[in-house]
Amino acid sequence: MSRSTGRSAFTLIELLVVIAIIAVLIGLLLPAVQKVREAANRMTCQNNLKQIALAAANYESGNGLFPPGLNVSPKAVDKNPDYVWNPPYAGPYVGVLAYLLPYVEQDNVAKLIPSTLFDPNTTAGAWAYNYPPFDFNTQGGVPEGKDPNGTGYLKPAADATVKAFLCPSDNAQTAVGTLGVIDAASFYPPETNHVYVDYVYDQPNFGHELGRTNYLGCGGAYGKVAISDDKDPLFNYKNWGPYTGIYFMSSKTRIGDITDGTSNTVAFGEYTGVHIDGTREFTVSWMGAGWLVTKYGLAPVYGDNKNDYTWRQWSSKHTGVVNFAFADGSVRPISKTADFNTWIYVTGKADGKVADLGRLE
Repeated sequence: MSRSTGRSAFTLIELLVVIAIIAVLIGLLLPAVQKVREAANRMTCQNNLKQIALAAANYESGNGLFPPGLNVSPKAVDKNPDYVWNPPYAGPYVGVLAYLLPYVEQDNVAKLIPSTLFDPNTTAGAWAYNYPPFDFNTQGGVPEGKDPNGTGYLKPAADATVKAFLCPSDNAQTAVGTLGVIDAASFYPPETNHVYVDYVYDQPNFGHELGRTNYLGCGGAYGKVAISDDKDPLFNYKNWGPYTGIYFMSSKTRIGDITDGTSNTVAFGEYTGVHIDGTREFTVSWMGAGWLVTKYGLAPVYGDNKNDYTWRQWSSKHTGVVNFAFADGSVRPISKTADFNTWIYVTGKADGKVADLGRLE
């Protein structure tokens, strides 16, 4: 009786051919998977911005005005005098997103924040300097070789991670900034060229836990500046004054003030923090970093590799575009190479310019 014998294994050549085929298939599949993932992230990011813009509209409907870009009270009291300024600029530096917490289903976080910090005439000091523990008496609160910043921020409220405030294409909440997390940023006071930026050291079990964001309110070309002030040729207030946005320091904008139309006026946009030569130095907290100007355009533009992000520039991790929400709740990706004049027009709320939105693509 004859018997046939079956093969029990692949030859080495056959195995190598199979591995090569699998490698080619994976190479073809990965870019497609990445594109699908980024498309999904971009849609989530746009949905986040839509939620934020609608939350601001609901806030305005209930309160008669939009929340301020940054709450700076003329009566705030400096309780940590070694590290913060005297009135009228002593605090509390609460940003626009904190006001919107109850409107994005984060009422539990909002209740952890003292209500006095939302009062435009509060005597409460800076939220990031008046609540212990402070960095100088916290083990590991200050990086080796650095001086204390005096930070003692509002834990646990400000540590909350709010998904609606984070773009999934970025890793802002878990990223480690080589210097820290910006806890408050604003051009201030109105009608001057001063800038306020402050930070918490990004240290484990201290500033690293601070809740981050990828979104800021839009202050227009240069925030609120005096149209008549033409003394400084560098900042040229007379040119930028007409293009004030919805959000700026202690702003009290009403929907009726947006005479250019809510569908033609940017309310919120994306921001990834500060990068130098592609390395992230700062991320941004949702509690304090409230608004940004637009005269510096969209990043990246600087550096030898064209990958630097200055803290004054809007930026995103999306290829070629930065997402923005308009005051009516609509969301539009704006090209990083969009027409600059059109960009300025749509960020001002009452400049009277007719903007061709197609030139933002």
